[in-house]
Amino acid sequence: MNFWKKFGWGALGFTPFAAAFIWQIIASFVGIFVYSFYLGIKDAMSGNHTMYVSQEDMLEGFMSGTPYAILMVSVYLGYILIFALWYFFMFCRKKQTGDWKQLLKPQRIGGIIGMGIALQFAISMLLTIVLNMLPDLKESYMEVMNALGNESILMVICVSILAPIGEELIFRGVTLKLFKKAMPWQVAIILQGILFGAYHMNLVQGIYAAVLGFILGYIAHRYGSVIPGILLHMAINSFSYALGYILPESLEEQTGVMIVIAVVAIAATVGFLFLTLKGVKPTEVITKAASEVELPNTATN
Repeated sequence: MNFWKKFGWGALGFTPFAAAFIWQIIASFVGIFVYSFYLGIKDAMSGNHTMYVSQEDMLEGFMSGTPYAILMVSVYLGYILIFALWYFFMFCRKKQTGDWKQLLKPQRIGGIIGMGIALQFAISMLLTIVLNMLPDLKESYMEVMNALGNESILMVICVSILAPIGEELIFRGVTLKLFKKAMPWQVAIILQGILFGAYHMNLVQGIYAAVLGFILGYIAHRYGSVIPGILLHMAINSFSYALGYILPESLEEQTGVMIVIAVVAIAATVGFLFLTLKGVKPTEVITKAASEVELPNTATN
């Protein structure tokens, strides 16, 4: 492949990132418009026509409850529709894309679940340690997380199920495969991980999201499929809800204990990653083997 073709594929690799933001902006504008229209109808039905809601109050109400949860569900349903079609028609239809069925072994499924739990432990402990040392950064980070902290059934479904599917299709599906056409797979994994971090739009979340993106990208590369990454992403996000009930609040004051838990969690992550990938044939091996299969000789003497 010549330079310009590689350049074209590389440039195309940034379009899913841009498309995701464009869809999010469109959905947000529509959501805010519908919410303001709803407030107007509610005001009219109450008979209090002199009631005035400032723009700040309206946006605060939108971001703090059910309207925001509905918006996020709509955003991720849109991601799933857009990028599932993109992924299917560009990479799956009539093409060999790896063998996700390699995941269907108890030790690999167990490895995925265990890795998700271990990663969430490691992230939570390291974040708490770092943020306790940087109170200003902690305050800004908590403002972002409080907006996402709505534990309504809609937000739980969104964070635990819809977000992993949508984000994996965007970054480990379309983006990674486009980048792999333009550059070595190692570089493609790093670049999509950086974009995944940038997608979260805040420094703290962006850093650990990028690291997760590297891990998820390597798993997607090895299996040649987004399905293992979706399951791991679901495990990580789902366990974030359980962690708040498992760990005592007093743990935040015990830095030494948190360091020990973080080290054990990181070691467990490596072990579970090995268990998940042991014996898995990379995409290129499967594709090469499929191309080397000889057809039976049907010629007659």
